[in-house]
Amino acid sequence: MTVSGVLQAMGMRELRTNLRAVVERVEAGAPVVCLKDGQPIAVMLAHEEAEHWRKVEDSLATLHAMNIYPEVLNDPSELADLASLIPPDLTTIRRLTSGPRAILSPLRTKGVSDARAAFATLIEEVAQGRVRTIVHRGHLAVAIIPAQEYDRLRALNRAVSWFRGAGLDLATATEQQVIDFVRSRREGLEETSGTPRAAG
Repeated sequence: MTVSGVLQAMGMRELRTNLRAVVERVEAGAPVVCLKDGQPIAVMLAHEEAEHWRKVEDSLATLHAMNIYPEVLNDPSELADLASLIPPDLTTIRRLTSGPRAILSPLRTKGVSDARAAFATLIEEVAQGRVRTIVHRGHLAVAIIPAQEYDRLRALNRAVSWFRGAGLDLATATEQQVIDFVRSRREGLEETSGTPRAAG
């Protein structure tokens, strides 16, 4: 996924002028950051990648139900010991779960021509936390997400990669597969260390 790749930066005027070509480039896997007054305000990702992260969020919700919060760990390597991983305090959990997840916004679409005509308004809506999707050639092509949401997903990418390396793809796993993975890891680690089984 391109969330860990190199971003190309473009100003709003340049983006608006070349929007059709930019949409095609982003859809091909080259994300673009939109700058306003020199500051990142939004990021354009392939729609497929936005869907990938929506599915990851579903898996994270299942992990949260099992007292696993990858977002608050200093290092994903801490996930290796799921049997004794200490859940964060209630204040941290409340802060985490009440934080916005723009990637889960309801699907709102615009064609390329309409997006170009109202580009400034579109970007302002995105900056306020509303993901917008551009339709190109009859299909969902590009998602525009707030810059801070891109930063959140980029920070999450290390934990997602850890799970993938350990055998669980959070973007494709069912709820039951996530539950089975965690239980299996906890039981295996507890048998190795001789610690009593934790609840959950």
